[in-house]
Amino acid sequence: MLRQIVAAIADLSGIAAITLGGSTAAGFTDASSDLDVYVFYHAPLAAAADRAVRLRSFADEGTLVVGISNFGLEDHLHVQQKLVELIYLDLDRLSAEAKQAYGQGMSSEGYTTALLNILVRGQVFHDATGEVTALHARLQAGYPEPTRARLLRGYPEVLRYYLDLLRISQQRDDLLFVQHMRYSAQMIFFNLLFALNRQYHPGGKRLLIHARCCAIQPPDLAERWDDISRLPAHDGALADRLEALIDDLFQLIEADQ
Repeated sequence: MLRQIVAAIADLSGIAAITLGGSTAAGFTDASSDLDVYVFYHAPLAAAADRAVRLRSFADEGTLVVGISNFGLEDHLHVQQKLVELIYLDLDRLSAEAKQAYGQGMSSEGYTTALLNILVRGQVFHDATGEVTALHARLQAGYPEPTRARLLRGYPEVLRYYLDLLRISQQRDDLLFVQHMRYSAQMIFFNLLFALNRQYHPGGKRLLIHARCCAIQPPDLAERWDDISRLPAHDGALADRLEALIDDLFQLIEADQ
């Protein structure tokens, strides 16, 4: 199927490389999994109408939708009843992001290196100029230390602040904001965990499965996060158990420094 997609669109304007990613590339597929195909391009990319002509030739009838922009540019179709998502990524932007990662470092609360992970983990099926293969090799050779340093230095304080806000929100019975703070704390926690282990961030899905690859982690990580995720927002144990887990992570970060 993927080779059929490559043959159909590889010569369209702007397209530089095509890789297979997502759960299929990672080996985590289940009955609900779709096929994530990453299409790297240099602007200007072929127009939606031109892409549609090529994709319609093998898409299941009536399933093709092009130009979806909810989470960046995507085209969706079904092939033999299986959902295929073509996700278009600007290769110039990714190259600049990789350069920054190794230069001044990247910094954000969550998913900081998730786009770079797409380059690291993707299975290359087309790479006309070798650019994606070269980026893959550079990223695979070593995690960007300036990015790691910025994250581990700058975000433990933010994580602690969000925990304080969670406690205050519980006292106010502002349960919607408690939920928001729980998610924000989770986002920073895993961003720090993967950086600590020099692992590129895998994205939002199956975090606990991906965390198994982290040699440095708090004890009983999966069980404790499972517990924290299930506690009601008003439960007083939520902040205490989250704080204990965060403290364990901070001890590991301090030991690393």
